[in-house]
Amino acid sequence: MIYINLLLVFICIVFIHEFGHYLFARIFKAEVTDFSIGFGKPIFQFTDKNNTIWKICPIPLGGYVKIKGLDTVFQKNSNQDPGSFQSLKLYQKIFILLAGSVFNILSAWIALFCIFFFFGIASFLPIIGTVMDNSAAQENDLRVNDVIISVNNVQVDEFSDIPRALANDKFISLLLDRDGQLIEKNFELKFNKEINRYVIGISTNSDPIIDKFNLNKSLQNSLEFIPAYYGASLNFLKKSYDDNTLGDQLAGPVGIVKMADQMMLDKIRGVIFLFIVISLFVGIFNLLPIPLLDGGHIIYFIISKIFSNSLPELVTRIYIATGLTIISFMFIFITFNDIFYK
Repeated sequence: MIYINLLLVFICIVFIHEFGHYLFARIFKAEVTDFSIGFGKPIFQFTDKNNTIWKICPIPLGGYVKIKGLDTVFQKNSNQDPGSFQSLKLYQKIFILLAGSVFNILSAWIALFCIFFFFGIASFLPIIGTVMDNSAAQENDLRVNDVIISVNNVQVDEFSDIPRALANDKFISLLLDRDGQLIEKNFELKFNKEINRYVIGISTNSDPIIDKFNLNKSLQNSLEFIPAYYGASLNFLKKSYDDNTLGDQLAGPVGIVKMADQMMLDKIRGVIFLFIVISLFVGIFNLLPIPLLDGGHIIYFIISKIFSNSLPELVTRIYIATGLTIISFMFIFITFNDIFYK
C-alpha cells in the first residue's frame, strides 16, 4: 500500500503540472495533440472532442503536453499555423510555461490549507519547559515554568510568537511571570551557526492546543509555510554545500522509493505531506533558468523575441545541447547516488 500511495502521489503531481500547461494552452486557443502521464507505449488512451489524445504510460517518471508546432519550435521555419505554439504571442507562451509550476505550488498551498483547517493547528503556551545548558537563557536565570508575556515589547500569546517577535535581534528584553511575580530580563543572545540566528536557548514541554476549523489561522499558516519552506531549503542546501555533504542529501525517484517505508505513507498525513514537499520542489525546479526546463524556455523565448525571432541556429543548438547535458548529468548523478549510497 505504501508504494501504491507513492505512485499515486507521483501521478497526481505530474497530472497537475501538465494540466496547468494544457489549460492555459486551451485558453489561448492553441491545439493540444497529446496529454501523457508517464512515458513509453500507452497502456490506456482516449481521444476527446478537441482531438487531444489522453494517455497513461507505464514509466511514471514524468509526463508531457504536446502542443501543435511545439516539436519544431526551435527550427527556423517552424509551424506558424493558427493554433500552433509559435503563432502565440510572447506573453501567452510565458503564461503556458509558468502554468505548470504555478499549479504545483497552488495545489501544495491548497493541501496545506486543508491540513491546517481540518487536522488543526498545534500551538503551545509560552511556558518554558526546558532551559538548555550553556545557553543565554541559563546564564541569565530563566527557569522552567516561567511564562513569557512579551519579547522586545511585543505581546506573546503562544510559543511560536517568540521567534517572530525576536526576529534576528542580538539583544532581548523579556517580561516574565514567575509564580505570579512580574520579572524583566534584558540580555545578549548567543549565535547558533546551525540555524544562522541568535537563540535564547529554551523550548516548551507543554501539551499542544489543537485549533481546528480556524479559517484565518489556516490561511495565514499555509501562506507563511511556502516562503519559509523555500528559505529553509535554500539554507539547508547552502549548509550541505559548505559541509561538502550535498551529494548525500540529494534524492531522486529511486531514492524516494527506497525511503518510502520511512515516510508514513500508510497514513493520510504522510501522503499529503509528501505531496506538498514534492509539489513545491517540482514547482520551483521547473522555473530554474536551465535550458529545456520551463524557466529555460522562458528565457530563450524572451531573448529570441529581442532578436526578432532570428537567433542564429548555432545559439539554438548550444541551448539544446547545454540543456540535454545538464539534465542528463543531474539524472545520472542523482540516480547513481540513489542506488549506491542511499
